[in-house]
Amino acid sequence: MPRYSDDWVVSKSLFEYTTGGSCACCSFPTLFDPNGFKGLVNAISDLETDAANAEINAADQSPWPPEMRDSVWADRVRVRHKMKKEMNEYKEFMEEVDDEKLKEFCRKELGAKKIKQIFQMPRSEVTDILSNRYNVCAAFGTIMCAVVEQIAFFKMTKYPIDARGEEEREFESILKHDRFGGFVLDFCSVDEAIQDQQVNEEVLTIFVNTMKSLGGPKLLHRGPSTTQHSGCDEEEGGADDVAGKSEKDDGKNGPSFRSDRRIARLVIARYWSDQIISKYKDSCKTEL
Repeated sequence: MPRYSDDWVVSKSLFEYTTGGSCACCSFPTLFDPNGFKGLVNAISDLETDAANAEINAADQSPWPPEMRDSVWADRVRVRHKMKKEMNEYKEFMEEVDDEKLKEFCRKELGAKKIKQIFQMPRSEVTDILSNRYNVCAAFGTIMCAVVEQIAFFKMTKYPIDARGEEEREFESILKHDRFGGFVLDFCSVDEAIQDQQVNEEVLTIFVNTMKSLGGPKLLHRGPSTTQHSGCDEEEGGADDVAGKSEKDDGKNGPSFRSDRRIARLVIARYWSDQIISKYKDSCKTEL
């Protein structure tokens, strides 16, 4: 199988989970939904009908033991629920702070050198946040470790872009991985006239727009419909489809990790946003 593909994630996570063992809380995920596994899949609002049905069908061929599978989906629901509850914090901040004022703060108060230091994130930080802040169990943790590695080498998968919505697409397009700095944004450009580093205005605008999108109205957007049903919402579609085509069009029926990659990138965007928000508030306190 190609390295960093979705099949690779399945095999890697299964090996690490079975050799590392599960935790006690992984044994009871279906108690949170009366419809069991199917109910957990359908509880994820950004996973539309086409993709949810594909995941339910793929479960029959999955090499994961049922307890691992159910634990993974319980955590997927739990993480989204907690992240949705946090959205208002970003909404309130961005309503209080003018976009241009925030950009000026990044240019002048922080500057290119400090911005470059802020926008570095070790790969391990993503799974640490999921574990410490969202209390994910061993099963989902092993999957997200593999997913984070998949994102770092995403170009090698030849998969189309994961994102939905303009802000998410733009953020995905500028997110890079460096073997020394981890996940990074190329925030600095060199002004040839003065041979000095300057904040990249295009990247700055994209990131400020990303910060605004963290406040909602949706945690993750849904794509256009790929299946015509009478009475269906025209904006609904398969979460794993892009312009009517999925990476699963090759005839394989295994699970897709697109929704997990989107959550991982959302964790990264929030990690950097939290730092900018904290430094902005500290600056305001200093002025007082």
